This record gives sequence, C-alpha cells and structure tokens, in this order.
Amino acid sequence: MTKTVAIAAAARMFAGFGVLWLAVASFAVALAHADAPPKPDPYIPPATGPTPGDGYYETIESVAPGVWTIRQASSFHLQPIGNVTVIDQADGLVLVDGGGSPGSARRIAALIRSVSRKPVKALVVTHWHGDHSLGFGALQQLWPDMRVIATVQTRDRLVTSMDFYAQGAPDQAHTAAFLERIDGFSAFLREAAVNPTISQADRDGYAQAAREFVAYRRDAEGAFIGRVTETFETELALPDARRPILFRRPGRGNTDGDAYAWLPRQRIAVTGDLVIAPVPFGFNAYPRDWAAALRQIAALEPKILVPGHGAVQRDGAYLARLSGLIETSRDRVGRALADRPLSLDEAKAKVDLADQAAAFAGGDPWLAKWFKRYWTDPFVEACWKEATGQPIEQGHG
Repeated sequence: MTKTVAIAAAARMFAGFGVLWLAVASFAVALAHADAPPKPDPYIPPATGPTPGDGYYETIESVAPGVWTIRQASSFHLQPIGNVTVIDQADGLVLVDGGGSPGSARRIAALIRSVSRKPVKALVVTHWHGDHSLGFGALQQLWPDMRVIATVQTRDRLVTSMDFYAQGAPDQAHTAAFLERIDGFSAFLREAAVNPTISQADRDGYAQAAREFVAYRRDAEGAFIGRVTETFETELALPDARRPILFRRPGRGNTDGDAYAWLPRQRIAVTGDLVIAPVPFGFNAYPRDWAAALRQIAALEPKILVPGHGAVQRDGAYLARLSGLIETSRDRVGRALADRPLSLDEAKAKVDLADQAAAFAGGDPWLAKWFKRYWTDPFVEACWKEATGQPIEQGHG
C-alpha cells in the first residue's frame, strides 16, 4: 500500500474509533506530505510474548475486599480499553463500565469468573465513549438478566453519537465497515512505524500500536451497542449491607453525561473518564463544569480512586494535578484572549502548555506527543469555545 493510500484509508476511519482518533489526523497529514526516501516493507513483527498485542490485554487486581478493577496491563495504549470495576454485593456483582469490544468483554467475563461465581446483576455505563461501551452488549448476552444503567444523556449518546455501530445486535454490514476502518488505520500505523523522518521513539510507539491493532481487529468482530434498560438523572443507589454504591451525575465534564460511583463504606470513587491517567483526554469537554465535577469528587476525600484509564490511585495527588491542569488551561486561554479576540488557530498558537506536558509525560517523548494530541489541542479548543460563548458539541464514535 502506498503512503498516500494508507493515509487516505486512515483518514476515512478516524471517526470510527471515537473522539480520541481525531488527534491523529494532523500527524497523518504530515506523514503524507513528508519528503522521505523509499521505506522498507512496513510489516511489523510480533513482540515477544503470548499475543501479537503484547501488553494490550487486560488484567484483574484487587482494590479492596470484594472490589476488583480490570484494566490494561500497560499504562498507555493508542487503542485504549476503559477500566472495568467489579463490586461484590450480596445478591450479585455490579460492574462499572463494560469494556471496549466484544473480545474485550469475553476476557472481562473470564476475569470476573476467576474471582467470583456470582452472576452480574447490574452494569453502569459511565459515559458513551466506545472504549467503555462497545463491550456491554456482549456482556448482556452472557448475563441476560443484567440491568444496564446509564444517565439519560449517556443513553441518548449511545444512539446518536454511536450511530456508526449496530444497535441492539451485531450485523454484517456494520461489522464489515468497522473492520475496514481498522484495516485503514493499521496500514497507517505500519507505515508510521518504519518512517525514517520521525524519531526512533515514535517509530517504536507506532510499531507497538500496530501489534495491538492485530489483537484489536479480532476483538472488534461483531461490535454493537447493547440496550440500556434504565436511566437516572442525577443519582441512583444500589443498596447493600456491606458494599452500598451511589452513582452520581455531577453535571457535564469529560462528556455531557458522565457518572461516577461512590462506595461510602470503603471510600472508593470509580470515576470513569472524569479522571484519566497518565495522559487525560480533552476532546469536546466542558472545562468549567469538569473542574466542578472534580471538586465534588475531591470533597468526598476518597481513600482509593479508580480512574477511567490507568492504575488505581491511593492518594489525591493525581486528582489535584488534573484539577490544576484544567484550571491552568482555562486560565491561559483566558489570558490569551484578554487583549483582543483571537481565532481558534491564533489561540492554539499562543497558548503554551509545554510545562504541563512535561509534568504529565514524565520525560517520555511518546507520552508528550499524545499529551499534545489528546489534551493540548482539543482542550484549548474547548476552553476557547467556552470563553467565546460557542457551543461545545459531543462528537461521534
């Protein structure tokens, strides 16, 4: 496949992986126009390990007695799978989120069964993004009596913003279109992994992502959006003698329908993408409201925090850092606009978050790249829209 064809295929599929993949478009265009000598065969051999996507699959860990979190083994993946939390109640298990694909859901089910033989009685979807929601339909097939709960806004977004996917059951046409997009992006990753015009760190990162997409393509077969069986507006309780759970919608945040779980006896907060580590995602977010949502979570003084992505946290350091990042980003955009109105492109050129990138990436150039793509570019846009009174609209999966 030529570079131009690979990039064109990648561009066609960006929308199909959720709002995160819009970040890759600018780099894809740069690759397409790079003046580079002929490249070697872009085949990427498997890493050493049991699967071509070494490190891509999930692991389960105990968070507290009767509470487990299922997450990807590595801290950062270009194709993320949202964390899934399992909570043991007297009459069954409660899940927070449902995985990012049917294949992910099958592994999640096996991991659940490795720690409990109880049925899953309820699953709460924290928000509509596909890396948290494209697995719950497969879980419904395994546990057909399972309640599937979401905020009203998330329920609606699973239809309107995820209209690329089949609804209610898989179908061949949707699956074929989805796999075509995956193939297009995989071609882009393989081309990038051997592009001599970019750094070795970037080539290594794209090679690892290419390996992960071998596994992701298998996982994505038959992807569809399951059926939400009930909704709530602001709060929903699942009582239990030992592990009661309160689900809350604090207002808009990373999306317009975010919910988080609070276990008051264990003082555990399960945040969905209101908290994301190690690199947060700032697409189509609501800066002022997100900051308020994080203040609400911080006021609970959780002893344990399970983010939507990344490792379990046992202090408030990262939550404070993320809150500071949001406020710093808003402040710098506001200062940039203080003297005169700026276009979005002018604001992006003027607002510098390099110090924040260094703090979150910890000196890792690969993470620093994706901090810019996943946070700086989209969140400066969100702050600019907020400051100039323009609507912030959710994207499409």
